Amino acid sequence: MEKTGLEIAKLLISLNCVQLSPGNPFTYASGLKGPIYCDNRKILSHVEERGIVAEQLVSLINESKVVFDQVAGLATAGIPHAAIVSERLHVPMIYVRSAPKGHGKQNQIEGDFVSGEKIILIEDLVNQGKSLGVAIDGAVGAGLVPQACFCIVDYQMKSSRELLSKYSLPLFSLTDFTTLVNVACDLQKITGNDKDILYKWHNNPSIWKQ
Repeated sequence: MEKTGLEIAKLLISLNCVQLSPGNPFTYASGLKGPIYCDNRKILSHVEERGIVAEQLVSLINESKVVFDQVAGLATAGIPHAAIVSERLHVPMIYVRSAPKGHGKQNQIEGDFVSGEKIILIEDLVNQGKSLGVAIDGAVGAGLVPQACFCIVDYQMKSSRELLSKYSLPLFSLTDFTTLVNVACDLQKITGNDKDILYKWHNNPSIWKQ
């Protein structure tokens, strides 16, 4: 992954998808604060870069040798990338909601599928792994059989590793936290001291303080 990881990291930083701000941390949906924010939705607005990411995801999936019947995008940010990938692979696609709908058939899985089908999950970013766990449970509950997870960025968090180990699922990513931080430092987007702060946060996000 090394060469691809570096290229994707540079791409994400150049598009401002990844922002590193140790001195002015972001507040996440969980209420915790952190010095990094990643918005891979920005990729969709850039045709050439969107194509590069799709091409690399397809290569990653093919190289993994994982056998599957359908591509499953995680709502919401994983859905467009899953759609592009499924089109390029010429395979069916479904998507997984963060929770069952509150009306109609109350589906959590949208699209046509058959119980017992093998799926790969596509996510834009894996952080603590909470949304991934919800998606896996939803898929299993619908009779589907997850085989692996693929993402653009993996934050390499202990909690996500524990989650994937629980389900015995591999995670494949185009780039990761370590690569992003190193590339940002090489590009002089952050200082060596900033880098230390980022790694302190990464070591234990739940108790990290600026």
